[in-house]
Amino acid sequence: MRVLIVDDDPDFRQFLELALEGAGTESTAAPDGEQALQALRDAPGGHYDLILLDIEMPGQDGFELLYALRETGREIPVIFVTGREKVADRVRGLELGADDYLIKPVAAEELVARIETVVRRREQVAPLEYGELSLDLARHRVQRNGAPVELSPREFDLLLALVRAKGEIVSRDDLLRDIWNIDFDPSTNVLDVHIGRLRKKLDRHGRPLIKNERGQGFFIAAYQSEEN
Repeated sequence: MRVLIVDDDPDFRQFLELALEGAGTESTAAPDGEQALQALRDAPGGHYDLILLDIEMPGQDGFELLYALRETGREIPVIFVTGREKVADRVRGLELGADDYLIKPVAAEELVARIETVVRRREQVAPLEYGELSLDLARHRVQRNGAPVELSPREFDLLLALVRAKGEIVSRDDLLRDIWNIDFDPSTNVLDVHIGRLRKKLDRHGRPLIKNERGQGFFIAAYQSEEN
């Protein structure tokens, strides 16, 4: 398991890193929201399994960061670990999509137990189904007609964005902004490259799924399983 720690206190970051290391868990640390987003873009070996997130940080605070993640469709489990004790803060954090909320200081044993509980609960969430596709959001796994489809993290995020649209067209601008954090740039072909790779992998298991409307964007066809 790989955890991203987002906290501006270097001593507390070190405490979290040591607690996770003692539990056999790999971690990466970021001191603020901006560097956390960069770490997510550069996620080593794929993706992060969980984020430990402080609220009070320079620049973008933890609430804003979590809101941005959920708005772009990222379903990474998030646990707030913060000094903010007010009930209103706890409620806000959970309403924004946090999986748990811990008050500093926290014992290493409790932290590890909470992480295990959140990950186990997320693993029990039913996969997202659309036509012939099944997306396991917790494990970032995809199947088409029951056959596994191996995708990179960016390809998974791209497919998820299209599936969430449920057949509606998603514009190029929205995909570039939400998945790559790139404002419209007519010279970039990063989206076309990833769409091409995604199509190639998905279409090994059936008819072409991803369609495009010239000048508008992309959508995904809702074919039903050939077994039905």
